[in-house]
Amino acid sequence: MAYSITPTAGIDLVNLTNTNTNSAGTAIPVNGPLGSEVFGSDGKIYVFAKAGGAITASTATCTVNASTFVATGSAGSYTSPATAMVSGDYGWFSKASV
Repeated sequence: MAYSITPTAGIDLVNLTNTNTNSAGTAIPVNGPLGSEVFGSDGKIYVFAKAGGAITASTATCTVNASTFVATGSAGSYTSPATAMVSGDYGWFSKASV
């Protein structure tokens, strides 16, 4: 079941999201869950996703899978964060909200 997490404070929409390692050695993002959406002050909507491979900084043609929230750097309508990403990185991907 979906639930609202807005308003949300302390999100960095520009850089990669930090992770903490749990007792099983798995990196857990400090923001989340995957698929969370927020509106930015720039009028864009941002979705929290995980990079499925290397993505160049500010790539304007990213795809975010609507089921897994894994992002790829090609053939989409999202823009990646302003920092280059490697597979497994977490960040906020933007697109126009209109």
